[in-house]
Amino acid sequence: MIINIWKKQDLELVKELPTEVLATIEDTIEILDENYGTERTAEDLGGYIAVVGKVGIEELKQHQLKGILPEHIDKIHGTDYISVLFLCSSDFSIVVICKKELKDLIECEEI
Repeated sequence: MIINIWKKQDLELVKELPTEVLATIEDTIEILDENYGTERTAEDLGGYIAVVGKVGIEELKQHQLKGILPEHIDKIHGTDYISVLFLCSSDFSIVVICKKELKDLIECEEI
């Protein structure tokens, strides 16, 4: 499962997540909006948030994140989720949101 979030209205796709996780996603979207505009697409600079499970991590690591190691991993306080920043280029990042139990999988370079 991969749920890509580009805009605030996309939060509807993950409304069942804990409030703290939603707040983290919203903060990230606000930063991207301020720096790269509110009408970003996959072809534009900036990036997006990907909410993933185990299969989603494996898919990202084979495609969008192939050969890219995480820049920073944050625990989302009060939850069993983490936020992982991947810098794909100087002006494009993917923030992966997943369960803490998947941290080892997301940190390894090859699946």
